[in-house]
Amino acid sequence: MKQDVVITGIGLVAGDFIHPEVLFDYMGSGQSLIQGHPFHIDCGFPNPASAFLSPKAWRVIDEYAALESSNTLGPLARLAWYTAGQAWKQSGLPLHLDQEPGGVFMACNKYSIEAKHLTELTNCFDFKKRQVDLDRYIETSTHEPDHFYSRLQDTATLTLSQRFGLTDIVMTHGDACAAGGMAIGGAYRYIQDGVLDVALSVSAELLCNLIPLIAFSVIGAHAQGSPFTGPSISRPFDKERSGFVMGEGSACLVMESRSHAEKRGATILAQMSGYAGIAEAFSMTASNKDGSEYARCIELALSDAGLLPTAVDHINAHGTSTQVSDACEAAAIRQVFGADAGNVPITANKSAMGHSLGNSGITEAVLSILTLQKQAVLPTLNYSHADTECDALDIVTALRPMPINVILSNSFGFGGENCSLILQAA
Repeated sequence: MKQDVVITGIGLVAGDFIHPEVLFDYMGSGQSLIQGHPFHIDCGFPNPASAFLSPKAWRVIDEYAALESSNTLGPLARLAWYTAGQAWKQSGLPLHLDQEPGGVFMACNKYSIEAKHLTELTNCFDFKKRQVDLDRYIETSTHEPDHFYSRLQDTATLTLSQRFGLTDIVMTHGDACAAGGMAIGGAYRYIQDGVLDVALSVSAELLCNLIPLIAFSVIGAHAQGSPFTGPSISRPFDKERSGFVMGEGSACLVMESRSHAEKRGATILAQMSGYAGIAEAFSMTASNKDGSEYARCIELALSDAGLLPTAVDHINAHGTSTQVSDACEAAAIRQVFGADAGNVPITANKSAMGHSLGNSGITEAVLSILTLQKQAVLPTLNYSHADTECDALDIVTALRPMPINVILSNSFGFGGENCSLILQAA
């Protein structure tokens, strides 16, 4: 028999913020996390704006990691360690599971090397053989927590599995921009099928550095920053959008079967009732322009939840602020919701938080859960003029209190990795 899946704990770190509810209220007031990165400004990068983790947030994260673990964890692991601890504490579960089957589903794309580490590697390059001497690199490297080898994506997954006793199913998702949603979907399926009682869905991305910014700029996905600067650059669904703005951070959900949560008297924050994850393989950087693949993903998630489109009260859109993706998502929404498409309130959290790739899906799920609890939809910043591809949709531009029972949350990634989640009030 299929098990109902619920969420009993949430964690989130972004920008200056280390508490989900404080961040929700900040974004609800129309504020943005996007600002000029000091190093990128000094480097003369055309668009130095991003939603990077502040030194203030890192001090709290590092102090927590030093107390709870050790200073040997790399930055991704320290970041995930903090948000997982935050969510786990809220769930009320014992610190370490001994009997119940549990798992960890981590979302983190392969680490993109920073410029300083690239410089270190060049010192180990043999020009005669035209190859990098990795043995020499390992021997001469400092192996400090911030070093390249301490940033590998599976480190956090293993660390969290050992910390909480969640060793039955351990996975790291690298499904591009859909990785967070896919991680939630993986945990959902294993709990729904009765394989696991408890699962941690956690994400962490640290990509606000020059190498990924240059790479995304070269392919035309990163906003160039003209004529807009700072917080006004990220403009999902707006006529003058020019690309996404990089973000980073970490988020976490503690997921359980309803029977397990109720048996121990846990407070249930929300229910996960539908999921679809598909690979369309249309192209490396874009979906089918008619939105049909995005629409198929949404329809599969609704079918999984046993719901009709009319049941959806709010859409937390992927909304990256790129020309193609926003147009595809708008087309998909019109296809799925038909004549009612203009009556469903839509928000794009990336307008305030930037796009943190694999971290975005879980971050937006956390914000969706808070939307259900607070019965209010967050605004989409910088939405001024719709173009013909994105018009006739209800893009929310100011905090909107309203009754909300069902939320559709989308994550559509490079390489055709698409994911839709259905979250419901507890």
